[in-house]
Amino acid sequence: MNNNNYPPDTAGRLMISNVPIVSPEDTIEKIEEMLMVDIKKFETINYIYVVYKNKKLAGVISIKDILRQPKSKLVSEVMIKNLVIAHPYTDQEKVAYLAFKKNIKAVPIIDKEGTFLGIVPSDKILEIAYDEARQDLLSLAGVANFKSKIDDTMSLSIPVLLKHRLPWLLLGLLGGILTAQIISMFEETLEKNLILASFIPLIVYMGGATLAQTQAFFIRDMALNPKLKFSQYFFKQLIIILSIALSISLIITLFALIFYNNFAITEVLVAALFSAILISLFTGLIVPYIFSRFKLDPANASGPIATIIQDLLGVSMYFAIASLLL
Repeated sequence: MNNNNYPPDTAGRLMISNVPIVSPEDTIEKIEEMLMVDIKKFETINYIYVVYKNKKLAGVISIKDILRQPKSKLVSEVMIKNLVIAHPYTDQEKVAYLAFKKNIKAVPIIDKEGTFLGIVPSDKILEIAYDEARQDLLSLAGVANFKSKIDDTMSLSIPVLLKHRLPWLLLGLLGGILTAQIISMFEETLEKNLILASFIPLIVYMGGATLAQTQAFFIRDMALNPKLKFSQYFFKQLIIILSIALSISLIITLFALIFYNNFAITEVLVAALFSAILISLFTGLIVPYIFSRFKLDPANASGPIATIIQDLLGVSMYFAIASLLL
């Protein structure tokens, strides 16, 4: 079976088959002779693989063990039978984990019947480890989700990078224009209560700051725990966000009552801030989660989109509440 027929990021896609294969009845001397004649045919000789006539994997011998054993010894007497193996559909990250955990240079690949298919060699294992570590570090930095397709800035051309980034920013520009239009719709409310205009930056900032904080923690936690259950994480963050919203609301209540002595304005500010912070749970979690599910780089997409959604909803809620209460 062609390697390309296996899914990406699986052992089957990475395995090689041109490795030394011997029978359990062979002697150490015969293995040495075979290696001397055919060594250039093999991609790696770290291990010699022992296979029965029915092609099922029986064991493995390292090149070091071969050099240490008497030439008359049978392979079956010295081979390692307790094997670390993987299947062709095993995730590549698990293959690398097995290799490092068991301190082996290659992982044999067998099918469901135990038939020997090939191995994932040491260079591929190191490549997997590097790629996974790179993705996790980028995710920790908030650049990309661990499973997302990311942009390598230094390898891509400027036109390609612009193509990936500019459309999302243009959507943000349209969102900003729409936000301005929403504010103009409440011109009458603003004329009667000019003080409301001075608090627009506060509403936008608090919503945006909570969004950025929530999104950063989410991306980091996804990188540290790939099996993270989104539903459980969401409800835990809901409790945290509600606690933050209540704390901020209490502080702004005391501030507004002391400095403005206007209960109606205080009500508007408290309700608007509480709503803006609560909205950040959606923009900070659900938006990047949706983008990661579609394999889009959050650095290009979810940042600008989440920000403009946050601003639109925050400002709209602010003036809607003001219209109702004032």
